[in-house]
Amino acid sequence: MKALKALLDVLVFGYIIFTVLLLAGAIDETAILNTNAEDEVLTLYKGLVAIGGVMMLARVVVSSVYVADLKHEQYRAELKINNLKASLYESRQAFRSNSYKETYAEERQAEVA
Repeated sequence: MKALKALLDVLVFGYIIFTVLLLAGAIDETAILNTNAEDEVLTLYKGLVAIGGVMMLARVVVSSVYVADLKHEQYRAELKINNLKASLYESRQAFRSNSYKETYAEERQAEVA
Protein backbone atom coordinates (compact mmCIF):
# COMPACT_ATOMS: atom_id res chain seq x y z
CA MET A 1 0.00 0.00 0.00
CA LYS A 2 2.85 2.33 0.86
CA ALA A 3 4.55 1.65 -2.50
CA LEU A 4 1.30 2.29 -4.39
CA LYS A 5 0.82 5.57 -2.53
CA ALA A 6 4.40 6.64 -3.30
CA LEU A 7 4.03 5.71 -6.99
CA LEU A 8 0.78 7.63 -7.26
CA ASP A 9 2.36 10.66 -5.58
CA VAL A 10 5.21 10.61 -8.11
CA LEU A 11 2.74 10.34 -11.01
CA VAL A 12 0.66 13.24 -9.70
CA PHE A 13 3.77 15.34 -9.22
CA GLY A 14 4.92 14.59 -12.79
CA TYR A 15 1.45 15.39 -14.12
CA ILE A 16 1.44 18.73 -12.30
CA ILE A 17 4.87 19.65 -13.68
CA PHE A 18 3.85 18.67 -17.22
CA THR A 19 0.62 20.67 -16.99
CA VAL A 20 2.34 23.75 -15.59
CA LEU A 21 4.97 23.63 -18.33
CA LEU A 22 2.28 23.20 -20.97
CA LEU A 23 0.18 26.08 -19.64
CA ALA A 24 3.21 28.33 -19.19
CA GLY A 25 4.20 27.83 -22.81
CA ALA A 26 7.46 26.02 -22.13
CA ILE A 27 6.06 23.02 -24.00
CA ASP A 28 4.29 23.62 -27.29
CA GLU A 29 1.04 21.69 -27.63
CA THR A 30 1.33 21.65 -31.42
CA ALA A 31 4.60 19.75 -31.08
CA ILE A 32 2.84 17.11 -28.99
CA LEU A 33 -0.06 16.69 -31.42
CA ASN A 34 1.83 17.39 -34.68
CA THR A 35 -1.01 19.60 -35.85
CA ASN A 36 -2.25 23.16 -35.70
CA ALA A 37 -5.99 22.39 -35.37
CA GLU A 38 -7.62 24.14 -32.45
CA ASP A 39 -10.09 21.30 -31.97
CA GLU A 40 -7.27 18.88 -31.23
CA VAL A 41 -5.63 21.33 -28.83
CA LEU A 42 -8.96 21.76 -27.04
CA THR A 43 -9.29 17.97 -26.89
CA LEU A 44 -5.78 17.80 -25.41
CA TYR A 45 -6.72 20.22 -22.64
CA LYS A 46 -9.97 18.39 -21.94
CA GLY A 47 -8.03 15.14 -21.75
CA LEU A 48 -5.52 16.71 -19.36
CA VAL A 49 -8.33 17.90 -17.09
CA ALA A 50 -9.97 14.45 -17.15
CA ILE A 51 -6.68 12.66 -16.46
CA GLY A 52 -5.87 15.12 -13.67
CA GLY A 53 -9.26 14.62 -12.06
CA VAL A 54 -8.96 10.84 -12.15
CA MET A 55 -5.41 10.94 -10.77
CA MET A 56 -6.36 13.28 -7.93
CA LEU A 57 -9.39 11.15 -7.07
CA ALA A 58 -7.23 8.01 -7.09
CA ARG A 59 -4.69 9.75 -4.87
CA VAL A 60 -7.38 10.72 -2.35
CA VAL A 61 -8.80 7.20 -2.29
CA VAL A 62 -5.40 5.55 -1.90
CA SER A 63 -4.41 8.01 0.84
CA SER A 64 -7.65 7.32 2.71
CA VAL A 65 -7.15 3.57 2.47
CA TYR A 66 -3.53 3.95 3.59
CA VAL A 67 -4.53 6.01 6.64
CA ALA A 68 -7.28 3.52 7.52
CA ASP A 69 -4.74 0.69 7.24
CA LEU A 70 -2.33 2.52 9.57
CA LYS A 71 -5.12 3.09 12.11
CA HIS A 72 -6.07 -0.58 11.94
CA GLU A 73 -2.47 -1.64 12.52
CA GLN A 74 -2.26 0.72 15.49
CA TYR A 75 -5.49 -0.70 16.92
CA ARG A 76 -4.18 -4.25 16.57
CA ALA A 77 -0.91 -3.27 18.27
CA GLU A 78 -2.84 -1.70 21.15
CA LEU A 79 -4.92 -4.88 21.53
CA LYS A 80 -1.75 -6.97 21.63
CA ILE A 81 -0.23 -4.66 24.25
CA ASN A 82 -3.37 -4.90 26.37
CA ASN A 83 -3.36 -8.70 26.11
CA LEU A 84 0.29 -8.82 27.13
CA LYS A 85 -0.40 -6.51 30.09
CA ALA A 86 -3.30 -8.72 31.17
CA SER A 87 -1.22 -11.89 30.99
CA LEU A 88 1.59 -10.20 32.91
CA TYR A 89 -0.85 -9.10 35.59
CA GLU A 90 -2.27 -12.63 35.83
CA SER A 91 1.23 -14.09 36.07
CA ARG A 92 2.15 -11.67 38.85
CA GLN A 93 -1.05 -12.45 40.72
CA ALA A 94 -0.42 -16.18 40.41
CA PHE A 95 3.18 -15.75 41.57
CA ARG A 96 2.14 -13.63 44.56
CA SER A 97 -0.62 -16.08 45.40
CA ASN A 98 1.79 -19.03 45.33
CA SER A 99 4.46 -17.15 47.29
CA TYR A 100 1.92 -16.16 49.93
CA LYS A 101 0.65 -19.74 50.25
CA GLU A 102 4.19 -21.07 50.64
CA THR A 103 5.09 -18.44 53.24
CA TYR A 104 1.86 -19.08 55.16
CA ALA A 105 2.46 -22.85 55.09
CA GLU A 106 6.01 -22.38 56.41
CA GLU A 107 4.74 -20.14 59.21
CA ARG A 108 2.11 -22.71 60.20
CA GLN A 109 4.71 -25.45 60.31
CA ALA A 110 6.94 -23.30 62.50
CA GLU A 111 4.03 -22.66 64.91
CA VAL A 112 3.24 -26.37 65.15
CA ALA A 113 6.81 -27.33 65.87
